[in-house]
Amino acid sequence: MRYTLKDYQLSSSTEIVKALRRAGAAWEADNDDYWSVILSAPTGAGKTVIAASVIETLFDGSSTFAEDPLATVLWVTDDPALNEQTKRNMLQASSVLGPSRLITIDSGFDEPVFGARQVYFLNIQKLARSNPLSRGNTNGRTYSLWSTISNTITSNGSHFYVVIDEAHRGMRNEGDRRTIVSRIINGQTGINPPAPTVWGISATPERFMAAIERWEVERTNKPVTVPLEDVRASGLLKDKIILDNPSAGQAEGDTTLTRAAVKQTLQFEEDWNKYALAQNEPPVLPVLVVQVPNTPSDGEMSEILGAVFGAWEGLKDRNVVNTFGEHTAISVAGHTIGYMAPQDIQDDLDVRVVLCKDAISTGWDCPRAEVLVSMRRAQDYTYIAQLIGRMVRTPLARRIATDQSLNDVHCYLPRFDSQQVQEIVTRFAEGRSDEPPVEVVTNAVRVWRNETLLPELFDMTQALPTYVVPGKIYRSQISRLTTLATLLSGDHIVEDALAQVRMQLNGVLAIQRQGLESDGTFEKALQRLRSLRVERSYALLAAESMDDLPPEVLYDMDRDDNNIEDLYRVAKRKLPEGVASSYWNDLVISQGDDDYDPIEAKAVTAALALHPEVIEAVEAAAEHQVRTWLRVHQPSISKLPDARKVVYEPVKRETREPELSDLVLPETKVVSDADERWAKHLLCDEKGEFPSALKGWERKVLVRELADNDLIGWYRNPTGGSSSLRVPYRSTQFDRAMYPDFILFHRTDEGVKASIVDPHGFHLSDASAKLKGLARYAEVHEAKFGRIEAVAEIDGVLLALDLRSAAIRGAIREVGEGGVRALFEGHAGRYS
Repeated sequence: MRYTLKDYQLSSSTEIVKALRRAGAAWEADNDDYWSVILSAPTGAGKTVIAASVIETLFDGSSTFAEDPLATVLWVTDDPALNEQTKRNMLQASSVLGPSRLITIDSGFDEPVFGARQVYFLNIQKLARSNPLSRGNTNGRTYSLWSTISNTITSNGSHFYVVIDEAHRGMRNEGDRRTIVSRIINGQTGINPPAPTVWGISATPERFMAAIERWEVERTNKPVTVPLEDVRASGLLKDKIILDNPSAGQAEGDTTLTRAAVKQTLQFEEDWNKYALAQNEPPVLPVLVVQVPNTPSDGEMSEILGAVFGAWEGLKDRNVVNTFGEHTAISVAGHTIGYMAPQDIQDDLDVRVVLCKDAISTGWDCPRAEVLVSMRRAQDYTYIAQLIGRMVRTPLARRIATDQSLNDVHCYLPRFDSQQVQEIVTRFAEGRSDEPPVEVVTNAVRVWRNETLLPELFDMTQALPTYVVPGKIYRSQISRLTTLATLLSGDHIVEDALAQVRMQLNGVLAIQRQGLESDGTFEKALQRLRSLRVERSYALLAAESMDDLPPEVLYDMDRDDNNIEDLYRVAKRKLPEGVASSYWNDLVISQGDDDYDPIEAKAVTAALALHPEVIEAVEAAAEHQVRTWLRVHQPSISKLPDARKVVYEPVKRETREPELSDLVLPETKVVSDADERWAKHLLCDEKGEFPSALKGWERKVLVRELADNDLIGWYRNPTGGSSSLRVPYRSTQFDRAMYPDFILFHRTDEGVKASIVDPHGFHLSDASAKLKGLARYAEVHEAKFGRIEAVAEIDGVLLALDLRSAAIRGAIREVGEGGVRALFEGHAGRYS
């Protein structure tokens, strides 16, 4: 892959490959064992990237999976434009799926079977009865598409995978007339057998799964679900959708809010230019999307275009396009607005305004589209939600840490009232349908760094220890080290990093070989590898009885070169990233003998790689080197531009233990307004206040802290993102992060000191695990803090556990699930 996959993408890809391989093996064993795999991923999760990774692995293997030279994929949708967009995205994402392997089925297609290691894109209209492709022996055609599908299943069923993209569509049952998708999946008597393995992809898979259960072909179902919270944390989606609409009791404000939308688009442009200049990156040119009713009058269109052109100085007709279903230019109020296919908008930097009607076509992505003004009414909510879902991708495929207002989408809804807007907020919060997993804000307030506070507080905050929590799945540590070496070398931090990796890991292999040779283990392993144990037995043909047959015989046969090559290919998967090849090369060179057999060197390499203890030793050495380089070179990494810093984060997460990272305090961000605003926060509005809706213990804690004359500043620690202080804790089998609520700064006899105060509930199931994580954090980092306290209210009294106390930490280590309240009652003091 050209992209470094997010944790959830790698995890999902691995699960899907496992399921598809199991499905193929099941069909190989029993030609009546049908499977369906369903990838359920929220809008914006990168389903095409996951799919490209799966197909790469199916075709060419990986460090975990062997290649499948017979694998074939039929990619089915109901939209030709979606197929072309998917092809384009796969070409951008994949390092091995070139144009020759991604084939669109067109009118000239006429093949007996689908070829191996190729993806065939089919829109279902090609299988309509009226389409010549669905019929053979016509117009010079030899094979119908149905014949090609049938022949491929018959000859290669265990390696044939049918992908249904946007799988919730095409799942209807219309009386006796079944959809084309259902005929592909379930087969047709005398025409094509059922597809052995079906892989559905959808953000809303319920309809697909219900149809699979309802249809007559019984299948083993394997769901693979991408969690919403993982997509939220990925940085691939905007953080917030900000909704503006006329307040209660006011008349519609179509043109007023249209002008406001233009102003916001130009503000985005200014902010992106500042960020690009600071980071030495190409600027992002934001796009304004204007959604109109299905049949707008000339008067409505004149008003809209008048507002847009009137508010946007220098805007030309060529900067505005329409995506209307008529596919033609429109002429209104002296302007000629040309048509453009949605998939072409993102890359055409002349386009700054897009006019659309219903949701722009499925699969359309335009990360530059950052502002929407919709003239639709509440009953058209689905159209608006679908369109918002196309606009939430981040332009740079990462979260912006410094100017966090660039992580927002602005939507103006002049024909919605407050109650209707609240319905949108609720639906997005619940993720009811196609809504992307993005926070919705209705009363937005922009905050900046508080210039009335001591400047040193911002540096102190960013120097606080925060952690990257390991992902749920991690790659080979050899691959992780190779990636880090490539990054460090590319950023001129370690010039010869890859050469150092090769030398170090070859040395580990040499030491491991010496250890195995010392007791004869290696020579025995090499002999077993060179030879093939063969069992000879006899069948009853001319002999009169079994007693007349010779006994079975076991004997050894030398493996030929081809089989040694097979074992060497396995070694390269066990020792990836060229490590096996590098060791083999060193063996050949070190002999200094032109007659040295390179096949023998491959046998030696394979004998090492097939020994589990050897692999574990190399993995451990690679992991140790990663930790060393990250620790030593973190200051240099922290000074890199954002675009470079972000590529190191996956390397940190691919460990088995949490890694220290950077806390980046934003220069500015947008937050929700609240009834209460607070002084002395590190971020503030134009009045020097920070809005925050605190309740219960949190509010009581902050009120008491602000009453302390020694308090000079505080920070409401956000949940997630690089601007948060993240404390790792162990939850079930995976590490997770907790986010202590308050970071406080006080004057002390030792100067300004930071403190952590976390109002810590004891009623949740993970309360003890989080408290133990915070205690471990305190044990390692207590010198950096004046106080580290967990606070709880019991019987109306606030109590605090001092986590800088070794005795308190010892008690926390012993607490079990459900015992946190008793811990506070027995060990906490009054909070003041």
